[in-house]
Amino acid sequence: MNSYMVVATFKVGVTQEEIRALIPAEQAQAKLLEEQGLIGVIKVAMPKRTVFIEAFGQDDQSALETIYSLPLAKLWDIELFPITPPVGANV
Repeated sequence: MNSYMVVATFKVGVTQEEIRALIPAEQAQAKLLEEQGLIGVIKVAMPKRTVFIEAFGQDDQSALETIYSLPLAKLWDIELFPITPPVGANV
């Protein structure tokens, strides 16, 4: 499996109420994806309206499909970055 960092920024005009309404479903889906080994760490920087998600997939498309399965994804602009090990790392 390949490792990715997803940078998701909330689209312009998305309100806190829209976000809060989806949080219970988001937490449930994230837990399921984590149990399946498809996502790892999730970090939120609300002052910057940005979410960072560690994702895993066979390729870019499968990693994006995982992210799009999250309820909040419809409120995000998403960038996907393949992660490479540091130089000299034994992988």
